[in-house]
Amino acid sequence: MPNHYFGTMIVTVQGLELLIVDLKTLKPIERVHKELPVGDDLYQHQPINFELVSQMSSALRGFLQIINDYQISDYQLWGSEALSRALNADFIADQLFLRTGVQIHWLSISEETYYRNQAVLLDLRQEKHAKRGQLIHFIGINSGNTSITQFCDLSFVYSTHFSLGPVRIAEDLQSLRQSAPNSVEVLRDYIDSKLTDVSQLLPSEAIAGPSEVILLGSMPLSHLTLNTTQQATLSIDEFDALFDQVVDASDQYLIDQLGVPETEVPLLLPEMLLLRKLLRFTQATSVHFSHNTVLDGLAINESIRAGFSNYDFSEQTITAAENIANHYNVEPIHQHLVTKFALHLFDQLKPIHQLDKRARLLLQVASILHDVGAYIDTHEHYLHSDYIIQHSNIVGLSVHERQLIAAITRYHSTTTPSEDLSHFQKMATSERLLIAKLAAILRLADALDDDRQQKIKRISVSIKSPAVVITVFSNDNLSFENWEFAFKSRFFEETFGLKPRLKQRSVTAK
Repeated sequence: MPNHYFGTMIVTVQGLELLIVDLKTLKPIERVHKELPVGDDLYQHQPINFELVSQMSSALRGFLQIINDYQISDYQLWGSEALSRALNADFIADQLFLRTGVQIHWLSISEETYYRNQAVLLDLRQEKHAKRGQLIHFIGINSGNTSITQFCDLSFVYSTHFSLGPVRIAEDLQSLRQSAPNSVEVLRDYIDSKLTDVSQLLPSEAIAGPSEVILLGSMPLSHLTLNTTQQATLSIDEFDALFDQVVDASDQYLIDQLGVPETEVPLLLPEMLLLRKLLRFTQATSVHFSHNTVLDGLAINESIRAGFSNYDFSEQTITAAENIANHYNVEPIHQHLVTKFALHLFDQLKPIHQLDKRARLLLQVASILHDVGAYIDTHEHYLHSDYIIQHSNIVGLSVHERQLIAAITRYHSTTTPSEDLSHFQKMATSERLLIAKLAAILRLADALDDDRQQKIKRISVSIKSPAVVITVFSNDNLSFENWEFAFKSRFFEETFGLKPRLKQRSVTAK
């Protein structure tokens, strides 16, 4: 059996899925899906019942047997963001581990969106699907959440999400058909009320105009349109005709003539109403239905990590961070210069920090967002930056990574971890070291443009133990920068055991 086979599994509110993939070719070898009605409890704010957890464990053991049959030793288990919100999510994770020996890793909505996007983007790039200047929206609909991501020329523009999906709508309005004289109108008003803020919350970078929509993760609707092909397409007129047919159809007609599973019939109308609203919102001309799931993106990510692929999707995370910085009126020239200096320092100091590419991305996002808190108050703005970052959704980052970035920005200014023990000591040693190293680098970068006058055009770095010499190229008087650098470099010396020294050369010097 090839040693580049990989198994990835996910537990969601719809059930469990398994994907076995060849990491070298990214060719799917096996897909298995086990449906379980977990959402019924979740959206009624009830703990997931014990019997369902037992069924999860049984299905997971079956998946592990398939993985074992393929002689695969490399596999992962993930849990959806919606399931992580269950009242007894910790109990579920513990029971699955005790019964199967597999640890579950919870995904954030931002990660789910990111991984689905990866899978679709890879298909589009390989198919050369996009026309020049083409606007495409990826709409991800699952049981209780919907995400919208906009791409132009296959470049990321923005991503947003909201807590609304067909199961959540159906649960919120379960008595609607009996109590409302016109359930469609009430449903429509309900969905409209939930989506009124979406357009107002879009970043200024959002592009208006006709677009194509690629739909991911839809449930009952996929049974109406998808067959054995990888992707099916409806024009907007065809979708509207299908919508009219579904609205007027009886449950039995949906089951017999349109092939909707009986358990999903109550979800079809909420999903169709939600999607029609979103198609109007995105000015869609057509809608494509994709089979790609979070698991496909997770497999691509693992292929990249294992060195079989060299795709890079970090643009989405960086652009999302820049959108947030713009929203909070971060001064762009200072932000870009600090980010440039921080990344240069990171790259040149690799022999002493020994951190990986992912840490570099965390530093880049922290550099972009380090001043967002000044939007609230410039006094102790680093504390406000910490709060904003922890409560912002940045596509491609886990909740935990947002916490790390928030901590890095918290310590980029005056306070250091050694002075903030109540906050800092809650973290594992490895995380404290990561935060300290990246915060120390960010502090140096920020000190080089602390007065926001961009006196320093570029820098070079050399390690000459017991010092790190940072040569700055500037023709200006740097008395303030030297003073600020001397103050902010103390934490770097505490962290790395090397004393930073600032050396000035003229801009014309080579």
